[in-house]
Amino acid sequence: MATAACSSFQKTFVNDLNESKVLNNSFVGFVLMDPENNEILIEHQADKYFTPASNTKLFTFYAAEKILGDSIKAFEYYLEGDTIWLQGTGDPSFLHPDLPPSQVLDFLKGKQVVLLAANYPEPVYGPGWAWDDYDGSYQREKSSFPIHGNAVRIHSDSLDSLGSGLKVRPAYFYNSVHTPDTVDGPLRERNTNRFNYYAAGGDTVDIPFITDHQLIANLLEQNLDNPVTVQNFESLPEAQPFYSVPKDSLLRLLLQDSDNFIAEQLILQCSWELFGQLNSERALSYISDSLLAGLPQAPIWVDGSGLSRYNMFTPLSICTLLHKTYEEVPAERLFHLLPAGGVSGTIEGYYQAKEPYIFAKTGTLRHNHNLSGYLIAKSGKVLVFSFMHNHFSSGSYPIKKEMERLLWQIHLNY
Repeated sequence: MATAACSSFQKTFVNDLNESKVLNNSFVGFVLMDPENNEILIEHQADKYFTPASNTKLFTFYAAEKILGDSIKAFEYYLEGDTIWLQGTGDPSFLHPDLPPSQVLDFLKGKQVVLLAANYPEPVYGPGWAWDDYDGSYQREKSSFPIHGNAVRIHSDSLDSLGSGLKVRPAYFYNSVHTPDTVDGPLRERNTNRFNYYAAGGDTVDIPFITDHQLIANLLEQNLDNPVTVQNFESLPEAQPFYSVPKDSLLRLLLQDSDNFIAEQLILQCSWELFGQLNSERALSYISDSLLAGLPQAPIWVDGSGLSRYNMFTPLSICTLLHKTYEEVPAERLFHLLPAGGVSGTIEGYYQAKEPYIFAKTGTLRHNHNLSGYLIAKSGKVLVFSFMHNHFSSGSYPIKKEMERLLWQIHLNY
């Protein structure tokens, strides 16, 4: 595209942003960048802070990519005879129903397991998380030794009778699942692991359980068929690492499914690698001050998932991070991990084309929707963008369709 034509399109695009009847009820930020020469092509309120929602996971991805190895550390351990002491390192993969099995269970079988309880001082929820979302599958408790994804998965085979043919994973909670006559209410009682299954027609629901070390020990016992005890120790002598799943299996869930639980546990894993302790606040502070020190506007970053409305990032800083990521992560792998427009993940139903041209992360909270990632232009050029919308009063569907229209114009004109 010729320079004059580019300039004309840029003006037209910004005018579209300002005059759009769909977008005029929201706070809009936009940046389009050419990573090849680090040139900003289009910007609109680029340096203003926005609530990023799950665009936060782009920062978590970058941190995990820089700090963690190719495989996830399941735990650290000390073995003496047939007794093994375990120090949890925050690995979310153990017996997670949506992740491939690892060698962890086989490694622990036949051993007397002692679980350390003294290495997780922080709250199970992040700063600013919604207090009434405790039973939502998207807001699971953080923990040092996650198991089963820290949630109960409940499914009924029957299409006619509520609760008929009930399947509960882990089976440990089978007698704690109830099928009330009413069809509206909390999925779990607030302060107990008593669950309510309302879904019919073969629906599957995931409900977070309340975690503690003794419960984890009980769940481990059920899978190992040998006793598991809990002891308070500050650290292990001569601790050795044991690894579980490839890192990319977590990163794909993080980006494709926008998995909040995976995001939070990855930050805890980063903390363990950096400091030998599980402290999200300390890890986020270090990452911001070191790995992200060159961002145009410093991130206000309090959790790994974006559940908190305390997070604030600018479109320009998000694009700068995406530029860094594009330079450091092979494009083929990066685009495989990210949702692809019309094909996969959270944008499977949008940005459809003969060949995918959007590879990007969504970020949605009530009255907020953002999309940041990579756009492949008709010319084949790869562009970086961040498109942020905060505080609209309508639903997100009209916003998404207008974004789709505008990003397609960029695809056609570069």
